[in-house]
Amino acid sequence: MLKTPMMARGYLNRPDETNTRFASGWYRTGDVVKRDDDGFFYIVGRVDDMFICGGENVFPAEVEQRLETHPALGQAAVVAVKDAIKGTVPFAFVVLLPGETVTEEDLKAYTIEVGPAYAHPRYIQFINALPLASTNKVDKAALTRRAAKIVRARKGR
Repeated sequence: MLKTPMMARGYLNRPDETNTRFASGWYRTGDVVKRDDDGFFYIVGRVDDMFICGGENVFPAEVEQRLETHPALGQAAVVAVKDAIKGTVPFAFVVLLPGETVTEEDLKAYTIEVGPAYAHPRYIQFINALPLASTNKVDKAALTRRAAKIVRARKGR
């Protein structure tokens, strides 16, 4: 939550969103923040990006950060796809560094090794570049649609 004298009073012509985000002079940003042992704060994701995988909260940004520690990877983007057992599971799109190679199974094992098993990507797709939206941010909506198609194709539907 955030409070500042220069803050807006609400959203123009959007009373429902204003009531959801603004209360008693405070603004709910939707950012999920963690504090380390030294008192430093880190934004780890957004509430609206979080999804639940088998009863566990998964923040795509945390999975992306773990993936990007692999020496063969340059970039990663994680989205949620539907799963009959877990509800939703992580699907990762990854961009390899020039000249690097790694398998999907190696990356899955790596993410289990460096993070919680429930958050490891169940699917990994290698791509040349992450698509960008008009905001110059990764186009997660396009990746979510693409991931759903890939999952359907792998399951033969």
